[in-house]
Amino acid sequence: MTTTTMGIRLGRRRRDQLRKVLGFLLLIPGILWVLMPTAWMFSAAFSSLAQVLRFPPELWPDPWVWTNFYEGFTYLPFGRYFVNSLQISVIRVIGQVIAASMAGYAFARLRAPGRNLLFAVVLSTMMLPYTVIMIPQFVLFKELGWINTYKPLTIPFFGGGAFFIFLFRQFFRTIPEDIFEAARLDGSTYFGIYWRILMPLSLPILATSAILIFQNSWQDLIGPLIYLNSNDLYTIPLGLATFRSSFGSSPWNLIMAVSIGAAIPPVLLFFFGQRYLLSGIVVMEK
Repeated sequence: MTTTTMGIRLGRRRRDQLRKVLGFLLLIPGILWVLMPTAWMFSAAFSSLAQVLRFPPELWPDPWVWTNFYEGFTYLPFGRYFVNSLQISVIRVIGQVIAASMAGYAFARLRAPGRNLLFAVVLSTMMLPYTVIMIPQFVLFKELGWINTYKPLTIPFFGGGAFFIFLFRQFFRTIPEDIFEAARLDGSTYFGIYWRILMPLSLPILATSAILIFQNSWQDLIGPLIYLNSNDLYTIPLGLATFRSSFGSSPWNLIMAVSIGAAIPPVLLFFFGQRYLLSGIVVMEK
């Protein structure tokens, strides 16, 4: 290797390093902008209301008010709200993952007349905003006697959902046909192929779907606001909305303290399932 070639390579390496450094420096303002609301939330959770309303704002509490968490969580039965939200979220995850995976398997591997047309109809439901179907659904559930129960918040999700059906279908189409032929030669049924072969291979998609469904359910406010009337049935978002409206002015320090506690379950779920979630995102991009 000549001296000229080495110099060219060193020059390219330095330019690449310089580009990375400049790119990182350009990203710093964006990172700080994104993290600022989270930093303010933590600061407000440990501050008094007077400190929160002070201008210019101070991110470092002085003094630290630890009683905000006790006052916030005891003003309303947030423990009960946590249990309610967890119950609804778990039922949604189980029902929607099972239904979406089975429907995705059917659309991907089973041959039937009109299969593609039916799949197009399923995808077309993604174009309907919730505000369009909100009133017809409410009238239907009212006639069924489901108001002030968890049925409107759980049972409709056993249909799978168009996005997750599409997600599973795309993943199942990437599995080689040889696996299915070998399973059929061994005498496996369609359900046996789905349960014994596809489900173990679908851990990234299963984890991705479960995390997204849990987060959507955990932060859902519109559904509980429409269908739930009893305080004992309230969820975390509905409890926070009630908490805010219970005061003459918004107690931001207490609201932020409760919000930190409300954010713990989805954050923990994300960190524990992060490896599978990233794998599922890679699959979605293919």
